[in-house]
Amino acid sequence: MDFRRRSAGKSRKDKIPNETIRRQMGLKHDIVYDIRTQQLIWYGHVKRMEEHRIPKKILIWNPQGRRKRGRPCKSWREGIDKEVLYRGLEVDGWGNRERWRLGIGRRETL
Repeated sequence: MDFRRRSAGKSRKDKIPNETIRRQMGLKHDIVYDIRTQQLIWYGHVKRMEEHRIPKKILIWNPQGRRKRGRPCKSWREGIDKEVLYRGLEVDGWGNRERWRLGIGRRETL
């Protein structure tokens, strides 16, 4: 939000709420929504890659061994799975590029 606040020419000292700045700039979503959307776009892109590509291998890689004691850290993949369920996307819906874009929220098609 700091970037958008500076773009609007406001500082935190002005004590203007983020919602007001978002409304003034004509933004529909907050920055977290935009980041999650970009993550889903990248996830679909990598899932459509061929099996021998390194990003695809890293995405499906499951490390062996033991974890440290305590509560396990959330992985990037768990966050993606949660977002897919939250948006009501099909788990294997990434195969159809147009439907995946529509489900993510990117309405434009190429």
